[in-house]
Amino acid sequence: MENKIVVLITGCSTGIGRELCKILYNKGYTVVATARKVEDLKDLPAALKLPLDVTKEESVHKAIKEVMLNFHKIDILVNNAGYSVRGALEEVNVSDVKSMFNVNVFGIINMLQAVIPEMRKRKTGKIINIGSISGKFVQPINGAYCAAKFAVEALSDALRLELSSYNIQTTVIEPGPIKTNFFKTLAENSNSVISNLNSCYSYFYQKDSKYRKKQKQADPTETATTISNIILKEHLSSRYKVAVPFTYSMITHFPDFLKELFMKNI
Repeated sequence: MENKIVVLITGCSTGIGRELCKILYNKGYTVVATARKVEDLKDLPAALKLPLDVTKEESVHKAIKEVMLNFHKIDILVNNAGYSVRGALEEVNVSDVKSMFNVNVFGIINMLQAVIPEMRKRKTGKIINIGSISGKFVQPINGAYCAAKFAVEALSDALRLELSSYNIQTTVIEPGPIKTNFFKTLAENSNSVISNLNSCYSYFYQKDSKYRKKQKQADPTETATTISNIILKEHLSSRYKVAVPFTYSMITHFPDFLKELFMKNI
């Protein structure tokens, strides 16, 4: 067990994290699956299943201690835990945004501070941050989530500079829309805001709702397979777009004025 590559993944109850666990486990890797509620992992194949709330330092350090006791190392950390809150910045609930940032941004920092010392001792490791194509360009009524994913891009870039001398690689994965519980959770978290027909932003909310209903979403298993192939590369690039529609990919290369014009027309 000790010679196998140990992969720790956060946010494994649903979506990409869950599929990634299955794929890596079937490939023979030692997978540590984590979620806030460990019972959500009961049917998931993994070498170790742990409760982990990335927003709580005590929970993070307890989980890392358990991994080290069992396997004595962490080769790959996949920071996957995250969710979205929708709403115009004038109307979005600030407490909800803070909670989202706690998971999507500060949760990553909590994981880094617990795992990097163990990787640095061995002078090897990989850190995979699951970002989003929304971290590359902004959409109306999605500013808070985009800001969180912009932050993930910045964290990843800083890590590459800080950890290069320790042979610890970092990359950020930028998925497009995936067919998971992501949009269901988004609607539940933001329903009180986006369902307000009296809002001066109701036009945006209604357009967004219609767009999401017809939006093409990539298969989560195929997406996780692509990600699994990336994270096992010997040398990682700084970032990877995964399951990103051509139009979205194209927008990321536009100058600012053209991005804004395009998004206004959409």
